[in-house]
This record gives sequence, C-alpha cells and structure tokens, in this order.
Amino acid sequence: MDLISIIVPVYNVESYLPKCLESIAKQTYKKLQIILVDDGSKDLSPAICDEWVKKDIRIKVIHKMNGGLSDARNEGLKNAAGEYVCFVDSDDILNPDFVKSLYDAIVQCKTPISACKIQCFFDGDIPSFEDVGNELQLLSAEEALEQILDGNGVGASACNKMYKADLLKGESFVYGKHHEDEFFTYRIIDKAEQIAYVNNALYFYRQRAGSIMTSFSIKRLDALEAFLERLTLLHDKYPNLYKKDKAAFCIACVSYYRYALAGSCEQMDYVEKKIKQLRRKIKFSLTELSTYSFKNQIYIVGSLFPKLTCKVMQLIRGA
Repeated sequence: MDLISIIVPVYNVESYLPKCLESIAKQTYKKLQIILVDDGSKDLSPAICDEWVKKDIRIKVIHKMNGGLSDARNEGLKNAAGEYVCFVDSDDILNPDFVKSLYDAIVQCKTPISACKIQCFFDGDIPSFEDVGNELQLLSAEEALEQILDGNGVGASACNKMYKADLLKGESFVYGKHHEDEFFTYRIIDKAEQIAYVNNALYFYRQRAGSIMTSFSIKRLDALEAFLERLTLLHDKYPNLYKKDKAAFCIACVSYYRYALAGSCEQMDYVEKKIKQLRRKIKFSLTELSTYSFKNQIYIVGSLFPKLTCKVMQLIRGA
C-alpha cells in the first residue's frame, strides 16, 4: 500500500477546521501522511492543529509565518513523503472514499494524476455522501483542458485531484497570487498527458461569505493573468482549444469589470486600466473575428472598452 500525503494549508479557520480534519481522518484509505501547514493563523486554528497531532499519529503540523496559500502549499510539498499527493483546503470536506477512489483510478488507468467532481455547499448545509458508484474515464490532456475551459468535470481546482509525487517534482504554486490553482492545474495536466477522471462528487467545497471567491478585491484580477499564461500554452500545443479560450478571455475581461462594479470596488480606474492592459496582449485579425458568433464578436470588441461596454449593457437591461 502506497503512502499518500495530504497537504492542508490552515489560516484562521477555527470554525471549519475540525470538520475538515475529521473527514480526512475517516478516509477508508488509511496509509496517510497528513500535513497541516498553519500559515500564521491569529485564531484558535494553531491550537486545533496541535490537538489533532495528539489524536492521530499520521498528522504532522508545521507552524510558519503568514505567506499566503501558495506558500503554505509549497511548504507542505517540501515535507511530503508520500508516493502520491493531495491538496485539501481547510474549510472543505471529503467523502470518506475520496482518497481510495482517486488512488484506485490512478492505478487502474496507469496515469500520474486523477480527479473527481467537486460539489459546492454553503455554511449551515451538511454534505450528503451518496454511494452512486465511480464511473471512470481516461481523458487526454486536451480533453481535460477543454473541461477546465468549460468550467466542469476535471475543473481548475488543485484540490479535487491526486498527483503522483514525481509529477510535481520541480513544480510549485506561484507565490503572492490569488487564483493560484489557475496558474498551476493546466500546466500539470499538460505535463501528465492523461488523467483518470472519477465522475462522482467526492470533494465538497464550502462557499462562505467573506472568502476570496465571494468578495471582490484587486487580487481577483490575477485570474486574468493566469488566463493569459494558459492561452500561451494552448496556442503552442492545443490550437483547437486556443480559439475557444481567446473568446472566453474577452468575456472574462468584461465579467471581472462587472464584478468590481457590483462589489463597489473603490479602485475602478485601476481595474479598468489593468483589464485593458491585459486584453491588449491578445490580438484578433478581422478575418479571425468574422469566424466567431455575433455575441462573441461583441465581447471581443467590447472587452477593449470594459467601462463603456458595461454601461451599455446596463442601459440595455434597464430598457
């Protein structure tokens, strides 16, 4: 039986951490190294980590100064001894068969990476672990990347996956960036060439008020930078996906400006400037533009002027 390392970055999650750790400790696959990286928490999270060390000898705790999610994950990777690695966010919950199912998928398909469905739940909800069987699919890197582009299936998250440790050698999460998964996952899938996909929800993502994903900050624009990096890879290796993702990038430029407006961002001039700067790195010829649907053409052109485009959209909706 192979050792599997589970890396859990911890930062100010005293209300959620016990349930997360309980779901990890109760995994049906038992040979685990559970690495808790306390990233300078100011609440009771460090004490909770230390208590769990006493409960479970598989747990190792690292206390460090705050450096952000990427830094905490990278610290966990340095200490991972397993043949395989998983990442779990400290406010999320795992199905008891999460580790076993992803491990079995890797062994059966002989791939260096596997993934499962993610199911979101909100504070106060209790995830339901239904045994619906594990439908297994072997996907090429291109098929998996297309699912990421479509926002379903394999997904861009680093947390619904298991990685062969060798696959992650020389890899790390980008320091100081939000949406760190967006910078990471597409590269790893391309490197793996194939991925085993378990078509069952085994990872439960908690959507909570005040989280990075539910409030707007300037750092959310990091996602557009990750988008551009992915486009470079697609241009070079996956031309069939490149055209589709170029249009999606333009739509995202407009959408992020709208998110900033809706979030009452106080730095709208900066947001507009940053989005324009990033958008201008993508070029469309008139011939190429004509191959897109009319709706996508509107977004492609409109993304060059996000402020004006959003004003026009508001007027149309208010008409």
